[in-house]
Amino acid sequence: MKSRINKYTLMLALLLPAIAVKAQTEYSLNKALEYALINNENVKNAQLSTLDAEAQVFETRADGLPQITAGFNYTNNLFIAKSPIPNSFITGDPNAEGVTLVGFGAQHVGNLNVGLEQMLWDGSFFIGLQAAKVLREKVIVDKAKAEVDVIEQVTKAYYLVLVNQTRVDLINANLLTLNTTLDETRTLYENGFAERIDVSRLQVQTNNLLAERSGVEQSVKASKDLLKLSMGMPVTEEITLTGELEALDFKYDLSELDGFALSNRLEVQQLNFLKELAGLQIKNTTSQYIPKVTFNAGWGRNTGSNDFSDLTNGKKWFSNSQIGLNVSIPIFDGLRKKYTIQRNKIELETLNNQYSLLTNSLSQEFENAKRNLEVSLEQLEVQESNMELAQEVSSITKEKYKEGVGSNLEVTNAEKDYKEAETNYLNALYNAIISKVDLDKALGKLRNNDN
Repeated sequence: MKSRINKYTLMLALLLPAIAVKAQTEYSLNKALEYALINNENVKNAQLSTLDAEAQVFETRADGLPQITAGFNYTNNLFIAKSPIPNSFITGDPNAEGVTLVGFGAQHVGNLNVGLEQMLWDGSFFIGLQAAKVLREKVIVDKAKAEVDVIEQVTKAYYLVLVNQTRVDLINANLLTLNTTLDETRTLYENGFAERIDVSRLQVQTNNLLAERSGVEQSVKASKDLLKLSMGMPVTEEITLTGELEALDFKYDLSELDGFALSNRLEVQQLNFLKELAGLQIKNTTSQYIPKVTFNAGWGRNTGSNDFSDLTNGKKWFSNSQIGLNVSIPIFDGLRKKYTIQRNKIELETLNNQYSLLTNSLSQEFENAKRNLEVSLEQLEVQESNMELAQEVSSITKEKYKEGVGSNLEVTNAEKDYKEAETNYLNALYNAIISKVDLDKALGKLRNNDN
């Protein structure tokens, strides 16, 4: 029995690593973006802001609807206050002297009332309702801007992971080749056809690659953590990327570049809404010079008795009702509204200046993004050519060394140059990716199609 348990324990121990690997979720770039647009905290907060803005519209609209209130109160006058009344007033005799204390009121008093108030005219209400609707539209754009920022962050972080993983793969390939060369050189040394220093050089190069691989593997982990943070995924979860660097397309149609328009940039739309809100604020303050008109109506019933049981007798309750019109006319407020309007106009002028600066900056950003992509692609082409040449030199140097017409030092230097060329190529590739993402953003292409 014990041997059977040990057997199952051993099988479970062998299966656990496989289960752990399967638990790692695989993500393409599109899948990572879909996850981020649902789980990123900034996007979720932006979504909450849209719900808040929607509620604010209905909250403002409620001020223009009838306001109905109802109330009931009961008072028990335990000790009724008494007032002195001249006896002459009570008896009718003007010569009567002295006063009599008389209590006014009943011990038990009840009152029931219903009131209605309806705003007929208030300039601030109509402008406030318009401002709430504009704010709702702005918050929707704010949400789209938050999504664009997340798309940019996730895309850059995703490709950073792929580049670092590729660096690890290249280092492993170089180590495989270098170990083969080291074994061959060690054999030649043992047979007297190579020097000890040749083996030492290759061993040093191998050790350096092993140390470099450890550093790059740590970079892979750090870049994955950055990606998960951008996605809104717990950093403790495992993630596997299925994207490939070879699938990248850096091409743009000329029509796309010629179609650049500032109106496509969400930053411009956000500032336009702020300018519109500032203009509405000026109108709102100006409207406060206009009288406000309110209609009100009320109905109620009341009673009073020294006997509490009378309060339950409907015949002893008396009805009352009234309607009214209230007109509030502003006359003088110490020039407060005048200076409030002055400040509002200054705010609008400030926004106009910010708009000018923003549009100029975005135009410059677009031009820089175009140039950066052109330069990055040129550098990428050069580094790719250099890597191919370095690989060719490395292969030729190895063949010459095997044929006995080359030195081990040449092989070592060629390998070093090839590895450096690979690193330069990957750096150039990542720079090109960043430049492309920046140009997509400048063109307003980094948008969530679900919006």
